[in-house]
Amino acid sequence: MAKALKGLTTVTQIDKAIKQAIKDAKPTISHPIAGYKGLELRVRPHSDGLTATADFRHRYTHPVTGKRPYMTIGQYPAITLQQARQAHADNMRLLAQHIDPITHREKQRQAKANAMNNSFENVAKSWLAYMTSNKGNRLSDSTIREWNRFLSHPIKAWGKVPINEVTTPMVLSLCREIQKEHIQTGVRVRGICDRVFSYAIGAGMIDVNPALQVKGLLLTAQATHQPAITNPKDFGRLLRDIDALPDRDDRTALQLIAMLYTRVSDMCEARWADIDLEAAEWILQPKKGRGRADMVDSLIIPLPRQAVAILKRQYEKTGMYEYVFYNHRRRNRPYLDRYKINHTLTSAGKGYAGKHVPHGFRASAITMIQEQLKCPKYLPDMQSGHKLKDNNGEAYSRVKFLDERREMMQKWADYLDKLRAGENVIHASFKHPIQKHG
Repeated sequence: MAKALKGLTTVTQIDKAIKQAIKDAKPTISHPIAGYKGLELRVRPHSDGLTATADFRHRYTHPVTGKRPYMTIGQYPAITLQQARQAHADNMRLLAQHIDPITHREKQRQAKANAMNNSFENVAKSWLAYMTSNKGNRLSDSTIREWNRFLSHPIKAWGKVPINEVTTPMVLSLCREIQKEHIQTGVRVRGICDRVFSYAIGAGMIDVNPALQVKGLLLTAQATHQPAITNPKDFGRLLRDIDALPDRDDRTALQLIAMLYTRVSDMCEARWADIDLEAAEWILQPKKGRGRADMVDSLIIPLPRQAVAILKRQYEKTGMYEYVFYNHRRRNRPYLDRYKINHTLTSAGKGYAGKHVPHGFRASAITMIQEQLKCPKYLPDMQSGHKLKDNNGEAYSRVKFLDERREMMQKWADYLDKLRAGENVIHASFKHPIQKHG
């Protein structure tokens, strides 16, 4: 057993002791550090007779078991004598609290490893995987692409930073920098960060959401409405221009959007399983309605005769596939690209850029159904997916006023046919009386 030597007090004494150990060529020599009970420098000469490994160790009494383990503090000179003494003092403070220093160090290492694994980037990817794997969500591919685009900003800025080290000033600084170019993008980036941090709170990774307080500190873009034609004569010209397009899926989709005034993404991703041509109904789960208090999450769209005829022709082309507008070229998203719809309408040489967009058909229909067909406002509002409540504050079911909505949709389709033919028509009052809603 190696003999303990006189306690060391200086770096010079340590260096001298190492040289002497190499010269003596003994297997192991332990030198106590004077004034620090249990702290020692262990020197192990190498077989080359020229070098040695020296490391600081602390031997202490375990506060629970009473055993006498060694805790390696680190190699000298990477760990200095001063650092070794400080580590000894830290251990003694832990022991005074009946905490085992070795166990405490392992927990710290594990926490650090977890923090590195829980980087913002990794947590963001975990949140995104959770959201996309939830079958109840049925997120559109366009939504997932947007989320990835917004997440690219914080991931680039501090994606490798442990999520518990991301601060409110970091989020605010990033969003303000983005807002120098795009105000709304900065707002959306804050929103996506908010969702990632909320997910991390639920997983026990953090206690505070650093994006929460940023919301009121950002610029807000003024709301802009999508351009929409509401003049009957101009709308008739728009319908004729759409009919004059080549017989492709984008033309068919535009014809149906004008008639049914659904959102573009809902039309592009329409599934045959949701459409009953015999009953002339489309049971739709609007993507924008998920999680929104002002929108329904399920909607019955009565199909006018004209829409049924269009869909029957389309069924001959794609009825064997899942999607109404099946596109085999888009392997991961095998349906019509909504950007194709926008491009078709604004780039067809008809002069609609800045005047009317596909999403504008919703505003066109709601406005003209009220002004030209004299229909009470609540019917086109309900048909567009807005959530209306009764006098008791309860939301109407999706079958409420279905007969009235069916009649309204048929009158609207008939009215479009007359506009398409160039007739300047104004209908008499809708026969159903306006009803009060709480």
